[in-house]
Amino acid sequence: MGKYDVLVEVASKLRALDNDVKLKILVLLVEEGSKSITDISKELDINFSTAHKYLEQLEAAGLVTSKQVSENRLKRLFYVRDFDIELSPKGLSELISGKKKGEVRGKFKVLNENGEFVDFDEKLFAQKYLKRGMPRGTIVNALNIILEQAYDGITLIELRRLFKQALEKKVENIYEVFEQIEEADKHKRTYAHLMDLVHPDALDRHANGDIFIRNLRDPKLFNFVHDLKGTITHGIQGKRPKTLHNLFAQTLVAIKAISEYVHPTHAFQSFNYQIAPLAANLSELELSKELREFLTALEATKTKFYINLEIGEPRFVKLMTSGLNENDLYFSYNKAAEKILHTVIDLIKKGNFTYVRPVLKIWTNKFDDRLMSGFKEIYIANMKPAWQTVNASYVGTHRFDTSWKRIRDSKVGTIQTITINLPKIAARTKSEKEFFVELKKLVDDSAEYIFNMLELTLGEFLRKHKTTFESEQRGRWDYVHVNDSAYHIALTGINDAVKILSGSSLDKNLKFAEKILKFCNDALSEKKDIPLRLELKEARIKDVTDRFSALDSKMSGKNLSYSVGLDCGDFKASAKLHKYFIGGHCVDISKNQVQEFLKTDGGLAFVKG
Repeated sequence: MGKYDVLVEVASKLRALDNDVKLKILVLLVEEGSKSITDISKELDINFSTAHKYLEQLEAAGLVTSKQVSENRLKRLFYVRDFDIELSPKGLSELISGKKKGEVRGKFKVLNENGEFVDFDEKLFAQKYLKRGMPRGTIVNALNIILEQAYDGITLIELRRLFKQALEKKVENIYEVFEQIEEADKHKRTYAHLMDLVHPDALDRHANGDIFIRNLRDPKLFNFVHDLKGTITHGIQGKRPKTLHNLFAQTLVAIKAISEYVHPTHAFQSFNYQIAPLAANLSELELSKELREFLTALEATKTKFYINLEIGEPRFVKLMTSGLNENDLYFSYNKAAEKILHTVIDLIKKGNFTYVRPVLKIWTNKFDDRLMSGFKEIYIANMKPAWQTVNASYVGTHRFDTSWKRIRDSKVGTIQTITINLPKIAARTKSEKEFFVELKKLVDDSAEYIFNMLELTLGEFLRKHKTTFESEQRGRWDYVHVNDSAYHIALTGINDAVKILSGSSLDKNLKFAEKILKFCNDALSEKKDIPLRLELKEARIKDVTDRFSALDSKMSGKNLSYSVGLDCGDFKASAKLHKYFIGGHCVDISKNQVQEFLKTDGGLAFVKG
C-alpha cells in the first residue's frame, strides 16, 4: 500500500459529508443511538426519500452501518460507526504515518477471551454497543466511570460486567429522579398539574398547537389595573392619604407588595381625574414636582405602566369622587384634570421614559393632535362609541370592561388566557358547518378548562398572597379583586381562517370574520352557569402566532406564516369588529389617520410615526 493510499478513504468520507443535513443525521445517531429512516425524517423534518438517499451515501462511505430488525414489523435501523477525521497538519501527518502522536492506547492491559494479555482498546470495546444502537455519549460516560476501577490483568468479561453495572446504576438514578419529580408534582398547586389530573386533553391541545394556555405555573395576575380612588378612600396601611405626595407614596408601597403575583404590566385608570381632588390646590410647580417623582419611581421598577388619561368630559363626571370633600363630583375637577393631563404628557415626553406610557382616552370630537407630538408611538382609546363602557380601562392592547361592578373602581387583571388557533381548525375542517361545530367545542372546552382553574386561582391567592390592606374606612379592604378579574378566550389568525374557509381576504369578507366573532361571543354568553367573566379578545402575541404557524407547517409540509392582528387594509372596516372583543382589539394606524379613526366605532388604536 502506498504512502497516500489511506487518504482515498478519508476523501470518500469527506465527499459523503457535503451538506449540513448529513452532519445532522450523524449527530442524531451519535446522541440518540440507532434510528430508522422514518425516525430520522420526522426528527429532522426532512423528506423520507432525502433521509434514505443520505443514509445510503453515509453507509457507502463507511460512516454508518445498518441492519434489519424485527419488532412488530421488519424495519431497517442505522447506527453510527466509530470514525476519526482530523483535518489539520497534525491530523494529516498521523493519517499518513498510521500513528497518533501522544496517543496512549491502553492505559492498562486486559486478559481477553483467548487468555491473551493485551492493551485495552476503547474503540474495540465500544463497537459491540455502537452496532446495537447505544448512543456514543452514553458509552463514553459509562467508560469514564469503570476505567477508574480498571487494573492490569482485569478480564474483558469483568470489564463488561462493570460497564453494565454502571449503565444500570445510571438508569436507576434516572428512574429515581422521575419518581421524585412525580412525587413533588403531586403536592404542587399549578395549573399544569391540575390540568394533568382533570383535563389531560387540555395539555395535549396545548402541546399540539390547537390552543395556547398563557400561564401553566402558579396563578398570577397579568395586566393589572390599579384604582387610585380606592387608595384615597381606604389608605394602604390603615391611614387615608390627605395629600398627593402621600397618595403616591402609599401607591408605591402597594405596587411593591403585589409585584410577585402581578406580572408583567400595570395601568392606572382615569389617572388625571382620580388624583384631581388631591391635586386641585397645588401650583403648577408643585404638581409637576410630585408627578415627576412618581413617574420616575414607576420607571425605576422596570415594569410597564400605562397611564390612562381622560381627554374631554367622561360620562362618569357626575359620579362621586373620594376626595377630601364629601359629596364632591368629578365634574367639579374638570379643569384640574385637564391640567394634570398636560403635565403628565409633558413629563413623559421630556423624561424619555421606556416603561411609563400614556393611553389617551378620548371622549370629545375636538381632539387636539398636538397631544401626540413627540411620541414615536402611543395608544389612543376612542370612548365615544355607544358600546364603550364608563368603566373601560386599557393596559396596552388589553381592555377591561368592569361594568358588572356598577361602580367606578376597577382593581382587576387577567387571570388566564387561552388562545385558539383558528387557521388550524379551518384547515382540517371540510366545510363552514364543520368549522363552527369544532370551534364551538373548542370554545366550550376552553371555558371548562378555565372553570376548573378557578378554585385553584382563588385558593392560591387567598392562601399565599397579600391581596388586602388595612383600611381607614373598615378593617381591611380588597386591593386586588381576584374574583373580579377576567378570564380570556383569545383568537388568533382570523385573517388566515377567513381566507382558508372562504377563499377571499378579510378585506372582501369582513362579514365572515364578524360571523366568527359573534359565534364565539354567543358561545361564551351561554356560560351563565359558570361564575366567570369570560371575555373574548384578540391575541396579538407574535410568539404564540409563530408557534402555531411553525407547528402547522411541520404537520402540513407547507411553509405557513399566520398574521398577527386583524389586517383589513382599511382600519375603518376592522373598527366594525371592535364591539365583539370585550377583552380588547387594536388597530395599527398612523398619526394622520387619528381623526378619521375617531369617527369610527373602533375602540383602540396603536399610533406610530
